[in-house]
Amino acid sequence: MLTDSGNISIAADKLWEMFKITPDDLSKLKVIEGSVYLTRKCNLSCQYCKIIKTQFDLELGLEEWKEALMIMESLGIRFVNIAGGEPTVLPWIGELIRFINEETSMEYSIVSNSTFKDSRLDELVNAGLKTYVASIDVLGGEDNGLGHLKKSSSGIKMLHRLKEKGVPNLCGNIVITACNIDNVMDVVEYLNDNGFWTNICPIIWGKGDKWEKTEIMDNSYRLTEAHEEKMSLISERLIQMKKAGALILPTEEYLRNMPSLGVRLNWKCFNGGIPPRLIVDADGAVMDCINVRGKTSKQFNIFDFSNKAAYKEYMKAWKDNVAECSGCYWSTMYTAKERQKMLGQMKAKLY
Repeated sequence: MLTDSGNISIAADKLWEMFKITPDDLSKLKVIEGSVYLTRKCNLSCQYCKIIKTQFDLELGLEEWKEALMIMESLGIRFVNIAGGEPTVLPWIGELIRFINEETSMEYSIVSNSTFKDSRLDELVNAGLKTYVASIDVLGGEDNGLGHLKKSSSGIKMLHRLKEKGVPNLCGNIVITACNIDNVMDVVEYLNDNGFWTNICPIIWGKGDKWEKTEIMDNSYRLTEAHEEKMSLISERLIQMKKAGALILPTEEYLRNMPSLGVRLNWKCFNGGIPPRLIVDADGAVMDCINVRGKTSKQFNIFDFSNKAAYKEYMKAWKDNVAECSGCYWSTMYTAKERQKMLGQMKAKLY
């Protein structure tokens, strides 16, 4: 065990508790977090969403995803974020959640637009849903120009319903765009006042699979240098709230850099030489990052990694594959990289 009384010791305790990492595990782990696009299909079509722009003739089914998750766990993945598309459009989503709860030791979250029916809600709760993230960009209402966004109003209602049903970890995810930047803090304060966590990130425009041409993105959504002052005010307020105990997920460092890096999208996650997260697409391909399929998807499939030698090859290839990336500012990749750094510090203390 770590004997230091400093920050590393505190961080180790939290990391081991959160991801069920033991000191013995520590010597073997490199990547501890994963994300899966369970499907590219969705029942909505949000303007800024890149995911649904790519569709596959064939996606993985339930039994294949069970196998894929078991492989991810065997590689040392301790937390997996389940996203889409919209994962709740799949008729077997409840069964998959039950499988993760009963057959793996991984923690997980599921990200949804919250527009599903009561039968799906009951299915998820009965399966033992632990962590739910609702997409909420605005509060809505007559005085809000984006009040027509169905997922935001549905998300707020869903968080309250899941809270009533005893789901323990509930969060709202806010994507900051030029359209909702004036309303972001209203959403954050509402979530915090009602006991819900907040995750927040800037819109990622002009990058990613089939999105290399920035003109595809509606200019009205883009964050530009003209928004930096407002972004700075949001950043300062979020940091103040976090220090005061508010339920804000991103780290202070991420929030502090958001005004600049969130506008320019030039932060890079690959300098450490290994991917912050293992990301699996709906067809089983392994992606370069949360936003880009890239060369990695043509080289590796999650089922290849039942052979640990293939996983080592992937680690080497990934660094070369993403070297030309121009950057982004995904909060999930940023925080995963920070936790990787923490792992390295912990290993140095232990070994």
